[in-house]
Amino acid sequence: MPKPIVVIKLGGSALTDKGRIYTPRIPMIHRAASQIALIGKKLSIVLVHGAGSFGHIPVKKYHLEKGLKTHSQLKGLAITKSKLLEWEELLGRILLKHEIPLIPFVASDFLVASKGRIASAELHPIRECLRIGCVPSAGGDIVMDVKEGFSIVSGDQLAVYLAIKFKASRLIFGVDVDGLFDTNPKLSETARLLEKMTCNEASRLVSGATAHTEIDVTGGMAGKIREAVVAARHGIPVHFVNLTKDQRLVKAALGRPVIGSRILSD
Repeated sequence: MPKPIVVIKLGGSALTDKGRIYTPRIPMIHRAASQIALIGKKLSIVLVHGAGSFGHIPVKKYHLEKGLKTHSQLKGLAITKSKLLEWEELLGRILLKHEIPLIPFVASDFLVASKGRIASAELHPIRECLRIGCVPSAGGDIVMDVKEGFSIVSGDQLAVYLAIKFKASRLIFGVDVDGLFDTNPKLSETARLLEKMTCNEASRLVSGATAHTEIDVTGGMAGKIREAVVAARHGIPVHFVNLTKDQRLVKAALGRPVIGSRILSD
């Protein structure tokens, strides 16, 4: 019998230092990889990762966040895409050390956007990758856009899209805090962890989740919540757990009690 599919989104804030360009957090990547290896023994995994400091900072530097405006942006586009490929390769090398049969896919090779939203995708290769027991991986990317020339598709949007298309048993966001809070826990010591929310409750939270301390061109935590609600409305349980803490990703994937937040359909 085929294993249930879980989509795991590894946050760029946990895996890289988003305040320093092209700076991976190697110990954090190994910690995530060790958990993914355990999950893969029980479940089929679709892995999605954020771009972190390999994407957000150069996108701002070369003014790519609003699409193609001038020919001068093309050099910056090429440089940023090259760095995103380096990031993909670095992740792949580390996951392979943990004996994870990772097959990397570049999002701009299999999908097209329209005004920053995924318009179409060729998912058959990913489906076949899952069928033979490998772990397909893709990340937030700059993709061709039929309206804007190119646009940014976040790892969060991609994770939700794939979770819906593959009818995932759950979608897990691995972040650098314990879950979703009533205010930014990086700025307030009194922030309260919200362990369970409906889609409507999570949507109301978005308006208060827009303050960040790092550069982020895809919406930060507010963007994650906004995308996560889409998956939850399709009946997919969504979990937010701290990727920097041992075994929390494993517990969430296997449906065990874990510190974190859940968004459930209304």
